[in-house]
Amino acid sequence: MRGWKRTALVVGSGALILAMVVVWTVVDLGTADGVASVVGASAGVVGIGYALISGGAPQQPGTYETTRTGRNTVRNGGQSNTGIKHTGSGGPVRATATDTGDVEADGDGSGANSGIQLD
Repeated sequence: MRGWKRTALVVGSGALILAMVVVWTVVDLGTADGVASVVGASAGVVGIGYALISGGAPQQPGTYETTRTGRNTVRNGGQSNTGIKHTGSGGPVRATATDTGDVEADGDGSGANSGIQLD
């Protein structure tokens, strides 16, 4: 959580704590107990609602890196990968490839990869 959301959470929490202290000092403890119960239950409901609406914590990207993969040759419909192959929908991906080697694919259906292949 960053930026204005964090600031709003800190300010809101501080305001609730201050309000509870004021209630405790102004009214009797029985009334303060009831107010604290209502405030706590309300905060819980708001928190659950926020989690359901926002979808929870943002998913961090998967990080992949490949370097100096070397030469890659495949023939007669084969598939070869000397780098990184990422398949599926596993969320966001951050991938880098540097100084990759030469690739050669010969024949129908052949495929060669020396860097990053995202499917």
